[in-house]
Amino acid sequence: MDFELTEEQEALVELVDRILADHCGNERLAELEKEARGSGIGSVHDGQAWRALAGAGAIDALLPEPDGGGLGVLGLALLAESAGKRTAYLPVVAAIALGALPLSRFGGHDDLLAEVAAGTRLVTSALEEPGEPASLTTTATRSGDAYVLDGAKTMVPYGDLADSILIPAALDGEPSLFLVPRSALAVTSLLTTGLQPYADLELEAVSVPGSALVVRGAEALDWLRDVGGLALAAEAAGVCAEAVGMTARYTSTRKQFGEPIASFQAVAQRAADAHISAQVLRLTMLRAAWLLDEETRGGDPAPRSEVSAEVAVAKFHAGDAGSRVLHAAQHLHGGIGVDTDYPLHRYFVRGKQIEQTLGTATRQLLRIGAHLAE
Repeated sequence: MDFELTEEQEALVELVDRILADHCGNERLAELEKEARGSGIGSVHDGQAWRALAGAGAIDALLPEPDGGGLGVLGLALLAESAGKRTAYLPVVAAIALGALPLSRFGGHDDLLAEVAAGTRLVTSALEEPGEPASLTTTATRSGDAYVLDGAKTMVPYGDLADSILIPAALDGEPSLFLVPRSALAVTSLLTTGLQPYADLELEAVSVPGSALVVRGAEALDWLRDVGGLALAAEAAGVCAEAVGMTARYTSTRKQFGEPIASFQAVAQRAADAHISAQVLRLTMLRAAWLLDEETRGGDPAPRSEVSAEVAVAKFHAGDAGSRVLHAAQHLHGGIGVDTDYPLHRYFVRGKQIEQTLGTATRQLLRIGAHLAE
């Protein structure tokens, strides 16, 4: 595949980078963290930067034509990568991968989608439940023209800030997706390693109208999980790329015995290994995004199992290679790497948050192996 960006994709990256450079510098992020510690549970959301992105059309650019720019999942990956490079406190994964894109794909809520694209409302998805990974014990039952939902969801990104939440539930034994207002749910805010907003949700006899049913079928839920996982891998790619860049700059100026430590063989080899790992993560992430976008380009989409396996490859590298990259960056920085006045600590905790959210490397290898065994 061709990894060169189109003019439209390059314009999106340039636009996002310019906005984030203005809003997400080290001092600004430290200020947001301080405000969050003093005013609540400690989770950070940069509403100002998010509104600036939406106002500039960055979300609209990802939505299908003719109303949007048609950059799709690959555009999402580039936006998430840019946010990762800045460790920005933005709901790129929650509001776009798990909100705007599924709303545009499955249809039926155009007014809400327009508000999400404008940055005035937030929609996310609740994909995780207590118990086994990817379990679906939340149920939906018909009650006249309405549905009644019962169950629990955990670790929902922006679950305490979103206006509405896409809730997977089993309807007549079939996975289905319902759009539920947050006000109808019992919400418990969580403080996580990466300081981004998360929440646990309880659904006890929550009644929603018939129009709340967005889509039925396991394939739709699989697609949603893949897009969410891909967006996290893209954010991890940005985190790792910038951590490597910071390390290169630091080791080129930090001197011992009168020489830059980058000239020492052990340091150079460790940095080179980190660079290679970061590049592998980025390339596998872009390939998965390309396959997820095949439909929107008018080509023949790859089999669902193949796409999911490629997403699992990107997720594996986001956790496995990402961990190696960030540990190398910390070690090569020495003591300054753990100084919270220096920005590297954000990259480490954000990478760790993504790794734990995606699941273990072993889980991804099992998924890849199952595909190869078919």
